[in-house]
Amino acid sequence: MITSRRGRGLLAATAVSAATVLVVTAAGGATAAQTAGPDQGKAAQGETLGGREQKGNYDARTPSAKTTYARAAKVAGKETAASEKFRNSLGTQGVVEVDPNTGTPAQVTKLDGFLTGRSAKKAQDIALNYVKAHPEVFKLSADDLATLKLRKDYVDDLGTHHIFWTQVVDGIEVFGNGLKANVTKNGQLISIMGAPVAGLTSQAQARSAAAAPKLTAAGARSAAAEDIGGTAKSATAKTTGAETRFSNGDIVEQVWFHTADGLRKGWMTYVNTGGTKIYTHVIDAQTGGLLYRRNLSSDGVGDALVQDNYPGAAKGGTQRVENLIYNKWLPKNAKTLLEGTSVAAWADVNDNNQPDAGETVKVPGTRTTAEYKLTPFNASSICSATFVCSWDPAKPDSWKTNLNQDVTNGFYLASNFHDWLAKPPISFTPAAGSFDAAGGDPVLLNALDGAATAANGGPDANHVNNANMNTPPDGIPPTMQMYLFGTPGDNTTVATSSSNSADILYHEYGHGLSNRLVVDATGNSTLNSIQAGAMGEAWSDFYALDYLVSHGLEKDTTAPGEVLEGKYVTGGGSIRTQAIDCRVRAKAPACVAADGSQGGYTYGDFPAIGGAPQVHASGEVWAQTLWDLRERFGRSYAVSIITRAMELAPNDPTMLDMRNAIVQADLVASGGKNADIIWTVFANRGMGWYAGVVDGGDAFPAEDFHKPPKGATTTLTGTVKDKDTGAPVAGALVYVGGHASGFAGDYADATDANGTFGITGVAPGTYPKVVVSAPGYELIVQPVTVKPGATATFEPRRNWAAASGGGSVVDFNGPDYSPQCGPDYAIDNAQGTGWGSTTGDDNATPTNQMIPKHIDVKLPETVDISAFNVDPSNTCGDPGSSSTGQYKIETSADGTTWATAAEGTFTAENRGKYNLVNPTGNATGVQYVRFWMLSPQVPDFATNCPDGAFGGCQFTDMTELQVFGTK
Repeated sequence: MITSRRGRGLLAATAVSAATVLVVTAAGGATAAQTAGPDQGKAAQGETLGGREQKGNYDARTPSAKTTYARAAKVAGKETAASEKFRNSLGTQGVVEVDPNTGTPAQVTKLDGFLTGRSAKKAQDIALNYVKAHPEVFKLSADDLATLKLRKDYVDDLGTHHIFWTQVVDGIEVFGNGLKANVTKNGQLISIMGAPVAGLTSQAQARSAAAAPKLTAAGARSAAAEDIGGTAKSATAKTTGAETRFSNGDIVEQVWFHTADGLRKGWMTYVNTGGTKIYTHVIDAQTGGLLYRRNLSSDGVGDALVQDNYPGAAKGGTQRVENLIYNKWLPKNAKTLLEGTSVAAWADVNDNNQPDAGETVKVPGTRTTAEYKLTPFNASSICSATFVCSWDPAKPDSWKTNLNQDVTNGFYLASNFHDWLAKPPISFTPAAGSFDAAGGDPVLLNALDGAATAANGGPDANHVNNANMNTPPDGIPPTMQMYLFGTPGDNTTVATSSSNSADILYHEYGHGLSNRLVVDATGNSTLNSIQAGAMGEAWSDFYALDYLVSHGLEKDTTAPGEVLEGKYVTGGGSIRTQAIDCRVRAKAPACVAADGSQGGYTYGDFPAIGGAPQVHASGEVWAQTLWDLRERFGRSYAVSIITRAMELAPNDPTMLDMRNAIVQADLVASGGKNADIIWTVFANRGMGWYAGVVDGGDAFPAEDFHKPPKGATTTLTGTVKDKDTGAPVAGALVYVGGHASGFAGDYADATDANGTFGITGVAPGTYPKVVVSAPGYELIVQPVTVKPGATATFEPRRNWAAASGGGSVVDFNGPDYSPQCGPDYAIDNAQGTGWGSTTGDDNATPTNQMIPKHIDVKLPETVDISAFNVDPSNTCGDPGSSSTGQYKIETSADGTTWATAAEGTFTAENRGKYNLVNPTGNATGVQYVRFWMLSPQVPDFATNCPDGAFGGCQFTDMTELQVFGTK
């Protein structure tokens, strides 16, 4: 039987990459370590302003529980002379980023030029010829090249070809891996990406011969639904080839899935179980285990009366007549349903994602009049002529009064924004992945979503003050859910519908843009980590507000602090902490940080903007930086390179990666004439040359305000040795964090038997985040000043509990959620993974009573313990409340007699980082350590469980246990 938990998941994080030297993307160790705060377990770009906690993202590939920095170090240490020669041929601003899972390039590119010269050859041939010419790097045989299948080749408004090849063997596609290439209109190769699988055919044959799939398509669909706490809806199925489509819109397709342990056969699913439970999964076809989970929801006939901004706005706030057929948003014969060329809209008041009786809207317009005039409500003191309320929360059924107007206005705004995004310089066309009925994926706009889900006829707590947009891959319709705003007695929120707020609806639509442009070779969005998710929110704000300002609907003069997201629903305020046009050091009421300081944000503010790292607040630094570019270059050019950069982005990018992609987009558009201005803008925001970030999961980046240095480079040499013994540490991965994925001068190396390393071509200066990871040791991050003749010494402590150093889990209680979230991941030395267990019984039945869970770890030697290090964070995609609260640590010499060594309680402030715990006794002569999870971090546990909105009522987790001391 397949359990409902399905192995669960974790917040996926981007891999570490590099330039100039060979860099191997690495995972695990620093991912969650840099992701603190109560929102860690949420999907990276979720619009969760209220309601239940949701499961986050999980990926069993790179980065994942199966991939460690040690694995990356091994790949780096095996670089051949031929691949080194190739890397050096790209110059100081070249990039060769290798995926440690496949051993093939995740990215090959340059910042200061192109990989090839001009050519009149076909763009696809240019890219493939380059791959064939460099087997020392790409490692693809003729058989491997034969598995490539062209998925898409489209041309953007700069003339650049964006080409995608999937890998297919035995009629089954590889999930995620493949080839992506970008070629200019002049035939110059910009980049190759994708981490294709080498030796695919032989691996597939071996896997097929080993075992046939045991799980059916229907079984995979049910497993995916159960994993997110839902139930697969009754539906008929039709199978064509490897794909099965269900009558309710669910899709199941057989795929290959490549992990660090080899090729697996799986089922990729798109399942909608109602509400925001809309996910893509890959379920192992043999074991039923979870291989991948991604939350697809991103939180927040004639004449019709519509408004362009919001009801009451000074500009665009008065209803006007717009003909929905004339604009070709509806067909001429449309009558009873607003089902158009790019949008299908209805009032999904019961939240079943279907247009039921009473939820559809007659196409507006009669022979003599336009239809659906808005009826204002005087619901609270915040309602006014300038911020019109459209319902009364104290009268739950009052939303019915403006139902027709609400659905029609939402249809108009979404249709209008579709056409705006399709125009240059954005050029979000069907070829690029736009949402169109002709392509089978119009936006399914659920207006007034869940407005009748409460017992009194109004919205329940999960369907108010929010909006969201889920974005499946191209060809599958997305769902946009627009909720009511306002609750009884609330005088701070305008009682209205998000379908009446252009900035909110356009923000949600913007998630569709970014999730369709920043994708892997098979078209799946890679905006997974906190940095990528923060940019997802920022892009949505940017494109929404860019539209309103461009059309004169919102004011943007030279004065700062004018352009606000969420102005309508807040009655003139903002749902962000600052205005998007707040420049650094600007003085304006809307440009004041929480600590009272004046001026817009810089990169170092990332974790503090919202009080803790969180995608909406943390993303404000990126949104303001994009607005800086808009001010420096003007709207047209800025929007062009910002959009084109998304198409050039590596998977799951950091903000520094995207800065580099914008530099590359300018290289394509202008030959690099504006590079200095772009660097000036980013350096001013703290994203300068020496800025440091461990990876995409790093919520505590180190800022820098320098542009790229000029002059001679040097070599960073040094040693890594055991802090307690002084012995050299071999096989440690050393890299300069932040200089990754298209960044000139990114550096990495692995230590030799003497614990020494040498990284050539390093620009002198102080790098705030140099990262060292070695098997059996703690991961450390420290600043290093690089100058001729200088050396660096790193002294990590031996982690005696680490599995890579000989530690092992010898006993535990509770369910075993291996291979994804089993107890072994509490000692895998990687915070990107962890041990997930239940709060109550082994079946994860929600309860208000904790059944304590423990693991027993045997150390490889008898140790006198000096300290424990614990990350109590939620893992496996569980929400933040699943983190360990109360805990106890016991020790033993023989594994039989136990005594307490430490105990206490962790809170939300302890999440996402290691917390040093000093033993209070029983710390000498220890060979066994027992860690107890005694409670989750659910507030007021007895009251809020079992039926509350907290994931900790079901699951209790911890990420990592480390043990320091001397043998």
